[in-house]
Amino acid sequence: MCKLGDIIVVNKYVAENGEKIGRHSFIVIDDNADSIQGIEYTHVTTVISSFKDEEQRKSKLKHKGNLEIVEFEKNGNTKEFKKPSYIKADKLFYFNKNKLDYYVFGRISDELLDELVKLIILLEKENKLTLVTDNL
Repeated sequence: MCKLGDIIVVNKYVAENGEKIGRHSFIVIDDNADSIQGIEYTHVTTVISSFKDEEQRKSKLKHKGNLEIVEFEKNGNTKEFKKPSYIKADKLFYFNKNKLDYYVFGRISDELLDELVKLIILLEKENKLTLVTDNL
């Protein structure tokens, strides 16, 4: 069972461009079951991606919908990602845990979760969110 702020690793999912992707990390931003477009979901998440290099890092962080993530908690310990990473806050992925092959990897800090939620609210007000429902 995963909860708000957890980092989950999804073994297979469909990206916003329709491409099938293997093993990727997401942050749970909503764990209340509901429905969208008449289809039930149990989790709303944002995807985590890694920077290829410092030039890409600078470029990606200029985009308002991206948020750098450096640390996470795992088994009560603070750890760093193997590669510098960021959260794509402007893309919300909807999943149904009954159809999802995943595991909980860790969790983000409450401070980062607050910052992420505030960014998502701002992006929503600006109509800059992409809702990805292809995994339902």
